[in-house]
Amino acid sequence: MGKNVVFYRLTAKFVDSAVDIPEEVSNIMYYTLSVGHHTGVADCLSPCLSCSMDTYCSIVSHIDSQEARYKLEGIMRFGEIQIDKVHVPALTKALKKELQSLYLQKTSKLYAVEITWLTQFLDLLEEVRTQSAMYMMGRLTDEQ
Repeated sequence: MGKNVVFYRLTAKFVDSAVDIPEEVSNIMYYTLSVGHHTGVADCLSPCLSCSMDTYCSIVSHIDSQEARYKLEGIMRFGEIQIDKVHVPALTKALKKELQSLYLQKTSKLYAVEITWLTQFLDLLEEVRTQSAMYMMGRLTDEQ
């Protein structure tokens, strides 16, 4: 059985209301939410992009930027990574360069899967860049 890399995107957030919050501390909880802390918040992630581990490794191995490559290699080291707004500039620059390189190769038909994946991943990075509180999670999974 092979491995896949699956990326998930944040699709919803909600406050866990299984426990009643006393009125006198509810303002503190809403303040922590407003400044970005996840106290009592559940994130709902939905799968949005996947590929085989071989395809993912092929893409990552061609990235020139050490910063971008190191970030994406986190899936190989830890089994998952989180990508948020901080990571977008370096990843976007490196992946656009890789995509351009694939387009310029005469054998680009051999890289159709990589080109498609990179294009879709860049679209997801743009969503992370432009939408507040948006992030992605990449995870190594068993092939189904």
